[in-house]
Amino acid sequence: MNQNVKIILWIIGAGIVAAGVILWLVYFQTPTLGTDRAQPPFGTGNTQNSTSVTTPGVTDTPTTEMPGTGKIFKIADGPVAGATLIDTTRPTSTVARFVLQTNGHAFDLVLDSPGAVPKSISNITVPGIKKVAWTGSTGSPQGERKDALMQYIDIETTKTVHFALPPVTSTTTVPVRVQFLPSNIASLAVSPDGASVAYLLKTAKGSDVYTARVDGGGAKNIVSLPLSEIALAWPEQGTLLAGSAPASGVTGAIFSIDAKTGTYAPLMFAQGITAIADRAFGHIVYQTAGADRSTYYRTVKTGLSKPLSFDPSPESCIWSLATSTTMYCAVPLSYVETNYLDLVHQGVAGKPVSIIRYDLTDARSSIVAVPGGAADGGEQADIAELAISKSERYLLYIRKSDRSLWGVRLEQPAQ
Repeated sequence: MNQNVKIILWIIGAGIVAAGVILWLVYFQTPTLGTDRAQPPFGTGNTQNSTSVTTPGVTDTPTTEMPGTGKIFKIADGPVAGATLIDTTRPTSTVARFVLQTNGHAFDLVLDSPGAVPKSISNITVPGIKKVAWTGSTGSPQGERKDALMQYIDIETTKTVHFALPPVTSTTTVPVRVQFLPSNIASLAVSPDGASVAYLLKTAKGSDVYTARVDGGGAKNIVSLPLSEIALAWPEQGTLLAGSAPASGVTGAIFSIDAKTGTYAPLMFAQGITAIADRAFGHIVYQTAGADRSTYYRTVKTGLSKPLSFDPSPESCIWSLATSTTMYCAVPLSYVETNYLDLVHQGVAGKPVSIIRYDLTDARSSIVAVPGGAADGGEQADIAELAISKSERYLLYIRKSDRSLWGVRLEQPAQ
């Protein structure tokens, strides 16, 4: 065999081997990453560095139903991990921003525009979202900006990541910047101005409370506590509200924490206590669960408490963004046991609810909507979480059973 033939055969053989290697890499070694195969698996390892990722095109637009003239309407089938409402002024409208639970993809849907479809604002895949907290600012001409803090489980580690999402008025594709916060955050709360976050990390002696920018930068340990099971809230810019894990018949504590100095002070002790404070930290609505179950509101300055005319769980209430004395609550339509909140936390209880508006100034309550009721429409629901627009034109809720997203029109359209 002459030398030229040998060279030709060697080239052919090398080409066959190279082709085989390429096929093996493509079909057997490429990881499955949803819509973007160029990225490494999201959140693996312990990196805390930020990355910029260009949002790819829409490939999983959720099923939505645009509102008609009824009070209650479905926004998305879900499952939805978290949702918020954004008011814009140019043009004047309200946008529902939501995150899918299965993959962390985020969408905007304009509620005032008939025939609107969800717009993808982040197609970065994050598996199994367990919680979403909303951050951002309210001072832009376009209206509120809402970024997202998403929490998910990576094997046995709880990961928290900040997504800098585009403004709702953006007409161009912009990079979505992501930044990891420390692992295993047990509780977190966003400041009223949307610029800071407080979070809790468990220690051998209890827990440490930190404050930081919403992307995790500038973290500061403000206080160490001898308790590990604590829920944080940030109702007023300078004050955190903290509470021990509630359990019926077990004495718990509610206390305040100065957001700058970390100085803390006990406010109340009671069996099975849970609480929320208004945005001025002037009133605290709390519920106790001992021999019976009762709900009160307390004036912080005087320390005096009065019973409410109805019995909502503070965990099922939100405060109005227009006034600090008004709250909206999801209240069961039928009697519930004294230890009902314990059963809810265990995932073994849930009842259809109505949505109640309550004003502390005149102690007056009114029914906003009854999901599944003949007058309001929709379907009966045990509500997982509520959100309200700053203009109070819309309220939304996530239905606990299937994590579908629903809207409530608080202002009826002109006929």
